[in-house]
Amino acid sequence: MTIQHRTVDIEAAAKLWRDDLPASQIAERFGVSRNVIVGLAFRNRSLFPWRGDAGKKTRAPGPAKPARPRKQAPELKREPEIPATAYDAERLQSARLLHQLSAGECCWPLNTGGPYLFCAAETTGRYCRNHHSRSLPKKNEGKA
Repeated sequence: MTIQHRTVDIEAAAKLWRDDLPASQIAERFGVSRNVIVGLAFRNRSLFPWRGDAGKKTRAPGPAKPARPRKQAPELKREPEIPATAYDAERLQSARLLHQLSAGECCWPLNTGGPYLFCAAETTGRYCRNHHSRSLPKKNEGKA
């Protein structure tokens, strides 16, 4: 039978606890793990009084350190919006939803806000020739 089921052992462990023996030493005496004793103390709080912050380190008395100033988070740059062109307006006539696209159709979004419509022009890659050229950065763009 383990210590958890015998009232005599629980009371004996509680007496050792009140005598300020650490949970690990009490556990050694009963042949159980430290966690069993801590669990007993938790479940039987009337028998195992709270010890306070006895094991915790305390800060030395004296003036408090001033708080370090926090660094500001860097500003996030917004993605530049790609302006719609006459080509996009023309493609809206045959635009499709994403799940309607098949391989070999341009998946460039033509509108903002749902439901999103995509170009769907025939292509060998991901985008049609027009949208592929718009997806690449311009020559002096992005260099600082």
